[in-house]
Amino acid sequence: MQIFRLYAAAALTITLAGCAQGSGEAPVASATETAGRITTDEAPATNFIGRYSGSSFETAMGMEIAADGTFGWGLSVGALDMRARGTWDQEGDVLILTSDPKPVSPKFNYIGIEEYPDAPMIEVVWASNANPFQYADVLLYCADGARLLGNVPAEGWSPGPGECDDPVSVVLEEGIYDIKSETYNLAEIGWKPGAKIRFEFERNDLGVADFTGMTGTLEDGVLKLFGGKWPLEMRKVMPRPPAEPTTSEPATETP
Repeated sequence: MQIFRLYAAAALTITLAGCAQGSGEAPVASATETAGRITTDEAPATNFIGRYSGSSFETAMGMEIAADGTFGWGLSVGALDMRARGTWDQEGDVLILTSDPKPVSPKFNYIGIEEYPDAPMIEVVWASNANPFQYADVLLYCADGARLLGNVPAEGWSPGPGECDDPVSVVLEEGIYDIKSETYNLAEIGWKPGAKIRFEFERNDLGVADFTGMTGTLEDGVLKLFGGKWPLEMRKVMPRPPAEPTTSEPATETP
């Protein structure tokens, strides 16, 4: 999949249905728990109900479509962890998903400009506590057509000497979760050489995908989801048959 920056991870675990990291909510299911949780005593009203796995060597992905009209989905690959939860409906042979609650996207906010000697050009902090946010990349556009890309460290970032003598605009990005700011025109916000532009990163529902409007079909045991940021495919995990009772022969005594 061209979705992610893949990092090898042979035994990834993934939490489904709203168990956000640090949220304190109890896990509902994990990709490693997908198999064997649906019993043959259950009588689904639709073939969509069940558990699905899209895991591979590099990726852990699982989904549950529950009989109570809810769903949970999760994905873990390298440094990327995503999840979604909500409700589902069915029209004919098509599954229709709605995220509930609807997630609020993380974003970069422009704070303002500070002027002091030797100030870095760009500074990014967490919105929640003003600590340095060290996961931002900066894309600087120059008047001569050049573009500079760099990571913003805790102490801030500036172009090197002669790299961009006449900066025009700047964009901030967070690459793992594919978050991008608007393009800030430096003349419009009043930046001048020697001043620092301050931004903050607002976490909001980081790592929560919006599945609202996504649709799915089930073909030969493979669930295919469309209409979201990425097309997804997962194979239905068949329920384990009930265990047969075991009997043991009574021990015989030897004379």
